[in-house]
Amino acid sequence: MVKTKVIIVGGGISGLFIAYSLLKKGIKDIFVLEKGYLGSGSTGRCASGIRASFTSKEHIILMRRSIELWIKYSRSELGKYGLYYDQGGYVWIATRDETLRMFEELVKLHNSLGVPTRIIDVDELKQKVPSIKVKDIIGAMFDPMAGKSSPFDTIHALYNYLRNANVRVLLHTKVKRVISKGSRVIGVETDGKFIKADIVVVAAGSDSRDILKRLNVNIPITNLPRHALITEAYKHILKPLVIDWDTPGAPYIIQTKDGGFYIGREIEEEPETSLYSQRIDFMAKAVKPLTRFFPWLKNVRVLRYWMGYYITTPDHHPIYGPVTNYENLFLATGFSGHGYMMGPITGEIIAEWIVYGRPLTPEAERLTLDRFRRGELIKEIAIVG
Repeated sequence: MVKTKVIIVGGGISGLFIAYSLLKKGIKDIFVLEKGYLGSGSTGRCASGIRASFTSKEHIILMRRSIELWIKYSRSELGKYGLYYDQGGYVWIATRDETLRMFEELVKLHNSLGVPTRIIDVDELKQKVPSIKVKDIIGAMFDPMAGKSSPFDTIHALYNYLRNANVRVLLHTKVKRVISKGSRVIGVETDGKFIKADIVVVAAGSDSRDILKRLNVNIPITNLPRHALITEAYKHILKPLVIDWDTPGAPYIIQTKDGGFYIGREIEEEPETSLYSQRIDFMAKAVKPLTRFFPWLKNVRVLRYWMGYYITTPDHHPIYGPVTNYENLFLATGFSGHGYMMGPITGEIIAEWIVYGRPLTPEAERLTLDRFRRGELIKEIAIVG
Protein backbone atom coordinates (compact mmCIF):
# COMPACT_ATOMS: atom_id res chain seq x y z
CA MET A 1 0.00 0.00 0.00
CA VAL A 2 1.22 3.48 -0.91
CA LYS A 3 1.98 5.49 2.21
CA THR A 4 -0.92 7.82 2.90
CA LYS A 5 -1.19 10.58 5.45
CA VAL A 6 -4.71 11.07 6.80
CA ILE A 7 -5.93 13.95 8.95
CA ILE A 8 -9.14 13.34 10.89
CA VAL A 9 -10.78 16.50 12.23
CA GLY A 10 -12.68 15.70 15.41
CA GLY A 11 -11.77 13.67 18.48
CA GLY A 12 -15.16 12.24 19.32
CA ILE A 13 -16.40 8.70 18.83
CA SER A 14 -16.51 9.02 15.03
CA GLY A 15 -13.01 10.40 14.59
CA LEU A 16 -11.44 7.85 16.91
CA PHE A 17 -13.21 4.87 15.34
CA ILE A 18 -12.23 6.11 11.88
CA ALA A 19 -8.60 6.22 13.01
CA TYR A 20 -8.89 2.74 14.52
CA SER A 21 -10.46 1.29 11.35
CA LEU A 22 -7.82 2.89 9.13
CA LEU A 23 -5.10 1.36 11.28
CA LYS A 24 -6.68 -2.05 10.84
CA LYS A 25 -6.56 -1.55 7.07
CA GLY A 26 -2.87 -0.74 7.05
CA ILE A 27 -2.82 3.07 7.08
CA LYS A 28 -0.37 4.15 9.78
CA ASP A 29 0.25 7.87 9.22
CA ILE A 30 -2.79 9.32 10.98
CA PHE A 31 -3.45 12.59 12.79
CA VAL A 32 -6.56 13.16 14.91
CA LEU A 33 -7.09 16.86 15.64
CA GLU A 34 -9.47 17.88 18.43
CA LYS A 35 -10.20 21.48 19.40
CA GLY A 36 -10.92 20.58 23.05
CA TYR A 37 -10.55 17.32 24.91
CA LEU A 38 -11.55 13.91 23.57
CA GLY A 39 -15.30 13.46 23.54
CA SER A 40 -15.94 17.08 24.50
CA GLY A 41 -18.70 17.43 21.91
CA SER A 42 -21.76 15.24 21.59
CA THR A 43 -19.96 12.02 22.53
CA GLY A 44 -19.42 12.97 26.14
CA ARG A 45 -23.01 14.19 26.50
CA CYS A 46 -24.88 11.16 25.17
CA ALA A 47 -26.90 8.66 27.21
CA SER A 48 -24.99 5.51 26.16
CA GLY A 49 -27.79 3.60 24.38
CA ILE A 50 -27.13 1.44 21.29
CA ARG A 51 -29.89 -0.05 19.13
CA ALA A 52 -30.91 -1.25 15.69
CA SER A 53 -34.67 -0.67 16.16
CA PHE A 54 -35.02 2.24 13.75
CA THR A 55 -37.63 2.91 11.07
CA SER A 56 -35.50 3.20 7.90
CA LYS A 57 -33.76 0.38 6.06
CA GLU A 58 -30.51 2.35 6.05
CA HIS A 59 -30.41 2.88 9.80
CA ILE A 60 -31.46 -0.69 10.58
CA ILE A 61 -28.82 -2.31 8.39
CA LEU A 62 -26.06 0.06 9.44
CA MET A 63 -26.85 -0.37 13.13
CA ARG A 64 -27.13 -4.14 12.82
CA ARG A 65 -23.55 -4.11 11.56
CA SER A 66 -22.51 -1.54 14.17
CA ILE A 67 -23.78 -3.81 16.97
CA GLU A 68 -21.86 -6.73 15.46
CA LEU A 69 -18.76 -4.56 15.68
CA TRP A 70 -19.55 -3.41 19.24
CA ILE A 71 -19.64 -7.06 20.28
CA LYS A 72 -16.52 -7.93 18.29
CA TYR A 73 -14.51 -5.00 19.63
CA SER A 74 -15.56 -5.64 23.22
CA ARG A 75 -14.05 -9.12 22.87
CA SER A 76 -10.86 -7.93 21.15
CA GLU A 77 -7.92 -5.77 22.18
CA LEU A 78 -10.25 -2.80 22.67
CA GLY A 79 -12.06 -4.81 25.32
CA LYS A 80 -8.77 -5.24 27.12
CA TYR A 81 -8.44 -1.46 27.10
CA GLY A 82 -11.89 -1.05 28.67
CA LEU A 83 -14.45 -0.95 25.85
CA TYR A 84 -17.52 -3.03 26.67
CA TYR A 85 -20.99 -3.72 25.29
CA ASP A 86 -23.79 -4.65 27.68
CA GLN A 87 -26.49 -6.26 25.52
CA GLY A 88 -29.45 -5.67 27.83
CA GLY A 89 -31.93 -4.73 25.12
CA TYR A 90 -34.41 -1.91 24.54
CA VAL A 91 -38.08 -1.90 25.55
CA TRP A 92 -40.48 0.41 23.71
CA ILE A 93 -43.65 0.77 25.80
CA ALA A 94 -47.07 1.08 24.15
CA THR A 95 -50.13 2.37 25.99
CA ARG A 96 -52.27 2.91 22.88
CA ASP A 97 -53.59 0.39 20.38
CA GLU A 98 -52.33 2.38 17.39
CA THR A 99 -48.82 2.42 18.83
CA LEU A 100 -48.82 -1.33 19.29
CA ARG A 101 -49.99 -1.77 15.71
CA MET A 102 -47.14 0.48 14.55
CA PHE A 103 -44.69 -1.61 16.56
CA GLU A 104 -46.06 -4.76 14.93
CA GLU A 105 -45.33 -3.30 11.48
CA LEU A 106 -41.86 -2.23 12.58
CA VAL A 107 -41.13 -5.74 13.87
CA LYS A 108 -41.91 -7.09 10.38
CA LEU A 109 -39.49 -4.59 8.87
CA HIS A 110 -36.78 -5.27 11.45
CA ASN A 111 -37.09 -9.04 11.08
CA SER A 112 -36.90 -8.81 7.28
CA LEU A 113 -33.56 -7.03 7.69
CA GLY A 114 -32.06 -9.41 10.23
CA VAL A 115 -32.92 -7.58 13.47
CA PRO A 116 -34.90 -9.89 15.82
CA THR A 117 -37.25 -7.43 17.52
CA ARG A 118 -40.57 -8.83 18.73
CA ILE A 119 -43.76 -7.82 20.50
CA ILE A 120 -43.94 -8.83 24.16
CA ASP A 121 -46.98 -8.84 26.43
CA VAL A 122 -47.14 -7.29 29.89
CA ASP A 123 -46.25 -10.58 31.60
CA GLU A 124 -42.98 -10.88 29.69
CA LEU A 125 -42.35 -7.17 30.14
CA LYS A 126 -42.64 -7.68 33.89
CA GLN A 127 -40.07 -10.48 33.67
CA LYS A 128 -37.61 -8.29 31.79
CA VAL A 129 -38.23 -5.21 33.93
CA PRO A 130 -39.34 -6.49 37.36
CA SER A 131 -39.51 -3.01 38.88
CA ILE A 132 -42.00 -1.67 36.33
CA LYS A 133 -45.66 -0.96 37.08
CA VAL A 134 -47.58 -2.33 34.10
CA LYS A 135 -50.93 -0.59 34.63
CA ASP A 136 -51.97 1.17 31.38
CA ILE A 137 -49.35 -0.73 29.35
CA ILE A 138 -50.86 -2.93 26.63
CA GLY A 139 -47.61 -4.31 25.21
CA ALA A 140 -44.12 -3.40 24.13
CA MET A 141 -41.56 -3.86 21.39
CA PHE A 142 -38.38 -5.58 22.56
CA ASP A 143 -35.04 -5.20 20.76
CA PRO A 144 -32.72 -7.95 22.08
CA MET A 145 -29.71 -6.79 20.04
CA ALA A 146 -29.71 -3.38 21.72
CA GLY A 147 -27.63 -2.42 24.71
CA LYS A 148 -25.39 0.21 26.20
CA SER A 149 -21.76 1.14 26.62
CA SER A 150 -19.92 3.87 28.49
CA PRO A 151 -18.85 6.74 26.21
CA PHE A 152 -16.00 7.59 28.56
CA ASP A 153 -14.68 4.02 28.75
CA THR A 154 -14.89 3.72 24.98
CA ILE A 155 -13.11 7.00 24.32
CA HIS A 156 -10.30 6.06 26.73
CA ALA A 157 -9.98 2.57 25.22
CA LEU A 158 -9.67 3.97 21.70
CA TYR A 159 -7.28 6.71 22.73
CA ASN A 160 -4.94 4.36 24.58
CA TYR A 161 -4.95 1.91 21.70
CA LEU A 162 -4.27 4.63 19.12
CA ARG A 163 -1.54 6.21 21.22
CA ASN A 164 0.22 2.86 21.55
CA ALA A 165 -0.02 2.47 17.77
CA ASN A 166 1.69 5.86 17.27
CA VAL A 167 -1.37 7.67 15.96
CA ARG A 168 -0.87 11.36 16.71
CA VAL A 169 -3.85 12.65 18.66
CA LEU A 170 -3.49 16.41 19.11
CA LEU A 171 -5.79 17.98 21.69
CA HIS A 172 -6.69 21.67 21.97
CA THR A 173 -5.87 21.98 18.28
CA LYS A 174 -8.61 23.88 16.49
CA VAL A 175 -8.90 23.42 12.75
CA LYS A 176 -9.93 26.69 11.13
CA ARG A 177 -10.32 25.48 7.60
CA VAL A 178 -9.43 22.85 5.06
CA ILE A 179 -6.97 24.02 2.37
CA SER A 180 -7.46 22.95 -1.24
CA LYS A 181 -5.60 23.18 -4.51
CA GLY A 182 -7.87 22.61 -7.46
CA SER A 183 -9.95 19.47 -6.91
CA ARG A 184 -7.75 18.18 -4.10
CA VAL A 185 -7.46 19.16 -0.48
CA ILE A 186 -3.86 19.45 0.62
CA GLY A 187 -4.18 19.85 4.38
CA VAL A 188 -5.69 21.90 7.17
CA GLU A 189 -4.98 25.20 8.85
CA THR A 190 -4.87 25.22 12.64
CA ASP A 191 -3.91 28.12 14.90
CA GLY A 192 -0.95 29.52 13.03
CA LYS A 193 0.05 26.20 11.48
CA PHE A 194 -0.50 24.28 8.26
CA ILE A 195 -0.59 20.47 8.41
CA LYS A 196 -0.25 18.69 5.10
CA ALA A 197 -2.35 15.63 4.28
CA ASP A 198 -3.15 13.25 1.44
CA ILE A 199 -6.68 12.72 2.74
CA VAL A 200 -8.83 14.79 5.10
CA VAL A 201 -11.83 13.44 6.99
CA VAL A 202 -14.07 16.00 8.70
CA ALA A 203 -15.88 14.39 11.64
CA ALA A 204 -16.23 17.49 13.80
CA GLY A 205 -19.95 17.58 14.56
CA SER A 206 -21.56 20.93 13.88
CA ASP A 207 -18.12 22.55 13.59
CA SER A 208 -17.92 20.76 10.24
CA ARG A 209 -20.10 23.55 8.79
CA ASP A 210 -17.65 26.34 9.56
CA ILE A 211 -14.56 24.30 8.75
CA LEU A 212 -15.76 23.58 5.22
CA LYS A 213 -17.62 26.76 4.33
CA ARG A 214 -14.54 28.34 2.75
CA LEU A 215 -14.56 25.45 0.28
CA ASN A 216 -18.17 26.41 -0.55
CA VAL A 217 -19.34 23.11 0.90
CA ASN A 218 -22.75 23.57 2.51
CA ILE A 219 -23.58 20.99 5.17
CA PRO A 220 -27.29 21.06 6.13
CA ILE A 221 -27.03 20.34 9.83
CA THR A 222 -28.80 22.00 12.76
CA ASN A 223 -27.95 21.88 16.45
CA LEU A 224 -31.06 20.77 18.34
CA PRO A 225 -30.66 21.09 22.12
CA ARG A 226 -31.36 17.98 24.19
CA HIS A 227 -31.27 17.47 27.92
CA ALA A 228 -30.29 14.57 30.15
CA LEU A 229 -29.64 13.86 33.80
CA ILE A 230 -28.08 11.16 35.92
CA THR A 231 -29.02 10.11 39.42
CA GLU A 232 -26.94 8.83 42.26
CA ALA A 233 -25.97 5.17 42.05
CA TYR A 234 -28.39 2.47 43.19
CA LYS A 235 -28.39 -1.30 43.09
CA HIS A 236 -28.90 -2.76 39.62
CA ILE A 237 -32.59 -3.29 38.87
CA LEU A 238 -32.93 -2.14 35.25
CA LYS A 239 -31.19 -4.11 32.51
CA PRO A 240 -32.84 -2.82 29.30
CA LEU A 241 -33.30 0.79 28.29
CA VAL A 242 -37.01 1.65 28.58
CA ILE A 243 -38.71 4.23 26.35
CA ASP A 244 -42.24 5.54 26.92
CA TRP A 245 -43.14 6.10 23.27
CA ASP A 246 -46.67 7.39 23.87
CA THR A 247 -45.80 10.29 26.16
CA PRO A 248 -44.85 13.47 24.23
CA GLY A 249 -41.08 13.76 24.17
CA ALA A 250 -40.69 9.97 24.58
CA PRO A 251 -39.01 9.93 28.02
CA TYR A 252 -36.50 7.14 28.54
CA ILE A 253 -34.48 5.64 31.38
CA ILE A 254 -31.34 3.50 31.40
CA GLN A 255 -29.17 2.32 34.28
CA THR A 256 -25.40 2.63 33.90
CA LYS A 257 -22.89 0.00 34.90
CA ASP A 258 -22.10 2.13 37.97
CA GLY A 259 -25.76 2.16 39.05
CA GLY A 260 -26.89 5.68 38.15
CA PHE A 261 -30.01 6.21 36.04
CA TYR A 262 -29.70 8.24 32.85
CA ILE A 263 -33.03 9.92 32.15
CA GLY A 264 -33.88 12.04 29.13
CA ARG A 265 -36.68 13.22 26.90
CA GLU A 266 -37.33 15.78 24.20
CA ILE A 267 -38.64 19.16 25.31
CA GLU A 268 -39.37 22.04 23.00
CA GLU A 269 -36.30 24.17 22.32
CA GLU A 270 -35.17 26.64 19.69
CA PRO A 271 -32.47 25.26 17.38
CA GLU A 272 -28.93 26.45 18.15
CA THR A 273 -29.85 27.42 21.73
CA SER A 274 -26.70 27.75 23.84
CA LEU A 275 -25.67 24.71 25.86
CA TYR A 276 -25.33 27.06 28.81
CA SER A 277 -29.01 28.04 28.81
CA GLN A 278 -30.13 25.72 31.57
CA ARG A 279 -33.74 24.52 31.94
CA ILE A 280 -34.49 24.03 35.62
CA ASP A 281 -37.91 22.64 34.65
CA PHE A 282 -36.34 19.77 32.69
CA MET A 283 -35.85 17.49 35.67
CA ALA A 284 -39.53 17.45 36.57
CA LYS A 285 -40.56 17.14 32.91
CA ALA A 286 -38.27 14.15 32.43
CA VAL A 287 -38.80 12.26 35.67
CA LYS A 288 -42.49 12.81 36.37
CA PRO A 289 -43.87 10.90 33.34
CA LEU A 290 -41.68 7.91 34.18
CA THR A 291 -43.01 7.71 37.75
CA ARG A 292 -46.18 6.37 36.16
CA PHE A 293 -44.25 3.16 35.48
CA PHE A 294 -41.52 3.47 38.10
CA PRO A 295 -43.06 5.03 41.24
CA TRP A 296 -39.78 4.63 43.10
CA LEU A 297 -38.28 7.36 40.90
CA LYS A 298 -39.99 9.90 43.15
CA ASN A 299 -37.32 9.16 45.75
CA VAL A 300 -34.15 9.22 43.65
CA ARG A 301 -31.58 12.00 43.88
CA VAL A 302 -30.40 13.77 40.76
CA LEU A 303 -26.64 14.03 40.69
CA ARG A 304 -25.99 15.95 37.47
CA TYR A 305 -27.92 17.56 34.61
CA TRP A 306 -26.55 18.74 31.28
CA MET A 307 -27.38 19.79 27.75
CA GLY A 308 -26.05 18.49 24.47
CA TYR A 309 -26.88 18.76 20.79
CA TYR A 310 -28.52 16.38 18.40
CA ILE A 311 -26.59 17.49 15.32
CA THR A 312 -29.47 16.93 12.97
CA THR A 313 -29.87 16.63 9.22
CA PRO A 314 -33.17 17.28 7.40
CA ASP A 315 -33.87 13.53 7.17
CA HIS A 316 -32.30 12.50 10.51
CA HIS A 317 -29.62 10.35 8.88
CA PRO A 318 -25.86 10.90 8.96
CA ILE A 319 -23.81 12.42 6.18
CA TYR A 320 -21.14 9.98 5.07
CA GLY A 321 -18.46 9.72 2.47
CA PRO A 322 -16.81 11.79 -0.24
CA VAL A 323 -17.57 15.42 -1.06
CA THR A 324 -18.36 16.22 -4.68
CA ASN A 325 -15.67 18.29 -6.44
CA TYR A 326 -12.95 17.12 -4.01
CA GLU A 327 -11.41 13.73 -4.66
CA ASN A 328 -9.79 13.26 -1.24
CA LEU A 329 -12.20 14.90 1.21
CA PHE A 330 -14.61 12.83 3.33
CA LEU A 331 -17.41 13.58 5.79
CA ALA A 332 -18.85 11.87 8.85
CA THR A 333 -21.32 14.13 10.64
CA GLY A 334 -25.02 14.90 11.21
CA PHE A 335 -25.87 11.79 13.22
CA SER A 336 -29.06 13.30 14.67
CA GLY A 337 -28.37 11.99 18.16
CA HIS A 338 -27.03 8.56 17.17
CA GLY A 339 -23.35 9.21 16.58
CA TYR A 340 -22.18 7.23 19.60
CA MET A 341 -24.04 4.05 18.72
CA MET A 342 -22.92 4.36 15.10
CA GLY A 343 -19.25 4.86 15.99
CA PRO A 344 -17.99 1.41 14.91
CA ILE A 345 -19.88 1.35 11.60
CA THR A 346 -18.86 4.95 10.91
CA GLY A 347 -15.21 3.98 11.32
CA GLU A 348 -15.59 0.93 9.10
CA ILE A 349 -17.49 2.73 6.35
CA ILE A 350 -15.15 5.73 6.07
CA ALA A 351 -12.06 3.50 6.16
CA GLU A 352 -13.52 1.35 3.37
CA TRP A 353 -14.31 4.43 1.29
CA ILE A 354 -10.72 5.61 1.66
CA VAL A 355 -9.02 2.26 1.08
CA TYR A 356 -11.38 0.55 -1.40
CA GLY A 357 -13.08 3.52 -3.02
CA ARG A 358 -16.53 2.52 -1.75
CA PRO A 359 -18.09 1.08 1.43
CA LEU A 360 -18.84 -2.64 1.63
CA THR A 361 -22.22 -1.80 3.18
CA PRO A 362 -24.02 -0.37 0.13
CA GLU A 363 -26.73 1.40 2.16
CA ALA A 364 -24.06 3.90 3.23
CA GLU A 365 -23.73 5.13 -0.35
CA ARG A 366 -27.24 6.57 -0.11
CA LEU A 367 -26.14 8.81 2.76
CA THR A 368 -23.66 11.09 1.01
CA LEU A 369 -24.00 14.86 1.04
CA ASP A 370 -25.26 14.76 -2.56
CA ARG A 371 -28.60 13.28 -1.52
CA PHE A 372 -29.76 16.70 -0.38
CA ARG A 373 -28.93 18.25 -3.74
CA ARG A 374 -30.82 15.44 -5.47
CA GLY A 375 -33.76 15.68 -3.07
CA GLU A 376 -33.40 12.00 -2.10
CA LEU A 377 -34.07 12.30 1.63
CA ILE A 378 -34.70 9.20 3.74
CA LYS A 379 -37.30 9.39 6.50
CA GLU A 380 -36.54 8.37 10.10
CA ILE A 381 -38.93 8.98 13.00
CA ALA A 382 -37.33 7.07 15.89
CA ILE A 383 -34.76 9.66 16.88
CA VAL A 384 -35.11 9.55 20.67
CA GLY A 385 -32.93 7.39 22.92
